Amino acid sequence: MASGRGNACFSPCGPSPEAFILALGAVRAGGSIVFIDPGIGPTLFRDRTQLAGPRWAAAESLLYSLSARGPLRPLARRRGLLLPNYGAMDVRHYYAGPWLPGVPWGATSLKRLAAGGAVRSADAAVGDSPKTAPHQPWLLPTSDPEQEAVIIFTSGTTGDPRGVVHSGGSLAAAFGQLSERCTFAPGDRIHSEQLMMGLPALVAGAHWTMPAYGFSAHVDPLKLAAELGPAYGEGHTIRGATHLFLVPSQLAPILDAVEAGSIQLPSTLQTIMLGAAPVLAPFLKRAMGVLPGVDFKLIYGMTEMLPIAIADGAEKLAFAEGSQAEFTTPDGSGEGDFLGAPLPAVSIRLTEHNELVVSGANMCRSYLGQGPLKEHWTGDLVRLDHGGPDGQARLVMLGRKKDMIIRGKTNIYPALYEPLLAGIEGVAQAVMVGLTDQIGDEAVWLAVAAAAGQDARSLEARLRRELPHLIDQTALPDRIVLVDNIPTSGRHRKPDRAALRRLLAAESPTPAGAFSGEPQ
Repeated sequence: MASGRGNACFSPCGPSPEAFILALGAVRAGGSIVFIDPGIGPTLFRDRTQLAGPRWAAAESLLYSLSARGPLRPLARRRGLLLPNYGAMDVRHYYAGPWLPGVPWGATSLKRLAAGGAVRSADAAVGDSPKTAPHQPWLLPTSDPEQEAVIIFTSGTTGDPRGVVHSGGSLAAAFGQLSERCTFAPGDRIHSEQLMMGLPALVAGAHWTMPAYGFSAHVDPLKLAAELGPAYGEGHTIRGATHLFLVPSQLAPILDAVEAGSIQLPSTLQTIMLGAAPVLAPFLKRAMGVLPGVDFKLIYGMTEMLPIAIADGAEKLAFAEGSQAEFTTPDGSGEGDFLGAPLPAVSIRLTEHNELVVSGANMCRSYLGQGPLKEHWTGDLVRLDHGGPDGQARLVMLGRKKDMIIRGKTNIYPALYEPLLAGIEGVAQAVMVGLTDQIGDEAVWLAVAAAAGQDARSLEARLRRELPHLIDQTALPDRIVLVDNIPTSGRHRKPDRAALRRLLAAESPTPAGAFSGEPQ
């Protein structure tokens, strides 16, 4: 398959070996891959494909069938997938798996393609007939590190999609930076659907296995945990997983199951890498207590630049406890959310408002349709802390620029306090947001999800007793609200602060006045 420079391939395939082999082959042939989550829904799908303008598409035949108008489409909806009709796209179509109803007429089987059954000219227009060239070897161009390789859309509004463009060179640099702190050896096994984890493992001689998604848009954490034992291939056995990548929301139910005795993780498990969402110190302390023989690596980065910093679990807890922190809270805990030292290839600078600006070889080339990037403004507000044993500058998160609350003349950064709040007995999750009043000032609301079996009134009373001893007087909440669940969004189930604000705004009018010790 000669993709040709400037050609983009839309890939709605779920994570699988076949999907990544297809992606690597397309990039090696000079094209680029547009990764779009199959479960994003028709509106986001339309906006993103219009921006990317793919010329060909490859998907599992089952996905084509589930998205087409027919008897299987309701099955996908019952499983929580509102799929656009992939077969209706005016592009060349390739499918993996057996032919099924819903696969577009004229689509080419990837199995046939791999066997040399059909090759399409890179210069042919959409809809041209395929040029057959059976059993001819592929003539692939020399790899160019500046070549556009992957387009990944950041989460955002439907009306303003942003496609992050990575080149082969930026991805290779990212793999190298990951390997600075997360190492693999021959015979290891990483279990993850993340390309960023799997490729460095393969290069090191390790095995890469992937969780099964099935019909769901999200992996089931407990099923994932059950997949960590020995894997059986064609005539051979692969040892149990040694490395695992998770987001905190996936690890939480696994810890519950381990504590309940319903799941036993394999003794081969050495390292758990956590990322894509904040890893709060109380949660990390619990995880390290439940899994004492496991090394935790905490990855900080973003789609535009991965990774920026990687912290060890032990150093994060030492910071949180205050023993290795330059700045501490009134109770002696480290102030802020510890991220770790910037990786060697990452250049950083802080603006006058403490926003982190990064650059380096592992930064994306550009946003789709825009000019080259020289640096990336992260939107994260950080402080440099020198409280570690070697005095090296380390990044500490103060909060997101867009999450900052302004009450009167005071700037309040939720990420400074949410790790402390999560450590209060009976708290499962705590999120601070600001609600604007009629004059533009913001009141601070604290939404708390109680731990299982915790009485709501006694928890609220405990919060009001302990909060003045944990956080600054100027940051005390105007109102505490106990909720059943904190709204989340995205594949990684991060707290959805916008949805939480809407939920709280509907609760009652924003109150005036500061925190008091009495329940409201």
